[in-house]
Order: sequence, then structure tokens, then C-alpha cells
Amino acid sequence: MKIQFIVVGWHFDNFPELIEGLKQLNESNNAIDIFWSCHKEPSETVKTNFEYKVFSNLGLEDGAYQQALDYLDIDDETILFLIHDDLVIKDWNFINICLEQINSGITFVGNGMNYAAVFDPQEFVRGKTAIEWVKLESQYLFKNKEHVLTLRESFICTKRKYLKQIHDFEVIWEEPVPDENGKFHIGGIGNLQQTLLGYKITKVFGPEKIAYLSNTYQDSNYLYECARGKMD
Repeated sequence: MKIQFIVVGWHFDNFPELIEGLKQLNESNNAIDIFWSCHKEPSETVKTNFEYKVFSNLGLEDGAYQQALDYLDIDDETILFLIHDDLVIKDWNFINICLEQINSGITFVGNGMNYAAVFDPQEFVRGKTAIEWVKLESQYLFKNKEHVLTLRESFICTKRKYLKQIHDFEVIWEEPVPDENGKFHIGGIGNLQQTLLGYKITKVFGPEKIAYLSNTYQDSNYLYECARGKMD
């Protein structure tokens, strides 16, 4: 079994415990590879200890994941852990728990349960219908208004082949810009990308094939998501 971590790099040395844990995984297990998909120049710690690449800062985490998937040669059966680099790891056994879920037939595992959504492909979003934001090869899936499950994209576990079956991420290739508070965003597009992905997963695999490590938003016994670097 091969495991590939793709880490979205924004915070780097601000979360040293995560870096140290990933470093130990990288050094101690030949079945695990760690790759940092960076939307800005990484720290020397990351450069020294991991394979990485700096990509154009487009599409938030969906863009970073997709850029890495396009860059790396990943076998269909490889287990993917797609994570932000601002996770607080409470228990590294999340790896085994996720593997058990995937091996039991679950296709996508998230951390804390995320909100569901009612999504209408014909609803207007930023001046055009939602389906017009969807890439052409995926548009055939977006036929009806549907109740869909979503996954917080701070943490997703799946197999490479499952993402391929839904044509990977629905990236809106725009550059994040800072607002008056210094927060980087692309006008709510992050939430739209998340919902488009959830729509495809729910439609193709069914809600019963989506699992979470807990019923608590943003948190589980294994991981706490700091929501773009914010510690609660």
C-alpha cells in the first residue's frame, strides 16, 4: 500500500509539531511520501526535509491540490491525504482509522463533519450560473438541484482513482487578494469549489460512501483544523 501526503503550504514553521511529525513519517516508512504544494516560498525547514514545489498562487487549496496531482505521478490505488499545513495533530492514529475506512469501501473521509448543502447548478453565482464555473468534462454531472454532503478541504483522505472518477477538483483559477483585514480570499469561491466537489462526490459515489472522523465541525479526537492559521 502506497500513501501520498499532499500538504498545502501557507504557514510552514508556524506549526512545527506538524512538520516534525511529517518528517518522522517520511523518514520511518518507505510506503509514505510527503509533498508540499506551496503557494508561496517555503521555509528552509520544508526545503531541507521534504519534496516540494512552488506553484502559481491560484485557486486556494483546490488549486494547490490539483497542481500537485498534475505534477506528481501517482498510481490509482495510492491513498491520498490532502491536508493544510495548519492542522493540530492530536493523534497520528488518524492514518490507520482512515485506511480502515477506505479499505471498507468508503471513498472519501473528512475530519469533522461539514455542513450539507442544497446546490442548484442553475443558481447565479458571481454573475453567471453555477454550472458555468464547472469545467466542461464535469458538467454532465450537474443536472439537477441536489442535497449534497461536503468535506472541509483542510483534510481529505481518498484514493487517487476516486478523484479521477470525478475529474479531480473543480478549480476556479483566480488569484486570492487581501481584503481590508488582510485576509486572502477570492470572493467566496473557496466555498463554491468545496460545494462543487461535494456535489460530484455525492452524485457519483452516494452519501453513504462519505465518512467523517467525528460529528464535530472542524475538530475530532485526531485533528483540529485551525481555519487558515487561526488557533481557537
